[in-house]
Amino acid sequence: MNPALADLLRVLLKAKSERSDVAQKMIANVAELDALAAGQRDLSCLSGWRLDVFGSDALRLCEGKVGLAVKGNKVKLIDL
Repeated sequence: MNPALADLLRVLLKAKSERSDVAQKMIANVAELDALAAGQRDLSCLSGWRLDVFGSDALRLCEGKVGLAVKGNKVKLIDL
C-alpha cells in the first residue's frame, strides 16, 4: 500500500462528501481507501453512484492523472 496515496484519497473523499452532502462512510470506508491505494479495483466505492460521486476521480488520482490543490477552503482537482 502507498500510505501517501491513501492520505490523498482521504482528502478527496472528504471534499467529495462535503460537495455531495453524503456522509463519507456511505461512499467509502478506511479499508476501501487503503485497498484502493494498494491497487485493488473490485471495490464498492468504484461502482454505481459511488463511482459518480467519488470513484472516477479517485481512480484518476491513483493513476497520476490529477492532483489536489486547495483554493480558499475548497479542494480542487488539477489535471496533470
